Amino acid sequence: GENLFGSAGAHSPWLDPEALVAADPEIVLVVPCGFGITRTRKELESLAGKQWWRALDGKVFVADGNRYFNRPGPRLVESLEILAEILHPETCDFGHRDDGYIAWERAQEAQ
Repeated sequence: GENLFGSAGAHSPWLDPEALVAADPEIVLVVPCGFGITRTRKELESLAGKQWWRALDGKVFVADGNRYFNRPGPRLVESLEILAEILHPETCDFGHRDDGYIAWERAQEAQ
């Protein structure tokens, strides 16, 4: 995967939603610091009705940033496995779906 907006070692940038849609990413991975999947899903509900958000349908994944992505440590390998599953679902299955990450559509179905 290629980060279209951030820079290594820098804080995440403010991002205009239209710029996100215009970049036409293959996936959007949402991993807020300190949030697990449940909290992230709840926070994202307010975006569900936005036209720009609907344009990302099928591309959004919510991962457990609190457990995996936002803390250095031994879970680094599991974070990489999650990324591999999201980016290459046809060849990678480490068993993290529904626990370490979820597709946004499935998150909506589960409510």
